[in-house]
Amino acid sequence: MYSFPLEDEELILKKCLASYSCDGNVLNGALYLTDHRLVFVGYALSINNKYMDEVLLTHIKEILPEKTFLIIPNVLKVITIKDKVIKFVVKGRDEWLEAINKQSLEVN
Repeated sequence: MYSFPLEDEELILKKCLASYSCDGNVLNGALYLTDHRLVFVGYALSINNKYMDEVLLTHIKEILPEKTFLIIPNVLKVITIKDKVIKFVVKGRDEWLEAINKQSLEVN
């Protein structure tokens, strides 16, 4: 159901169901970590309104762990080099943080 075009020889390293929050928009969908980018795919209002946002790993300025309701450790806060702030609610936040940081070091 959640799909997106991969670049030539691009590999998906990690994926999970996630919530996405950016610029007042909140969507449910799936988060993917590839060897070059972080990709969110979701649907707005219906299955016909697909939404996709991506951040190249080289464009991530900072990635921070946060909590939902100040107690649940499940939020990744991504800040891009253009100061766009995207939040993802994921299961296994710390594993995601480690995987993204590791892959970002390999890309840079």
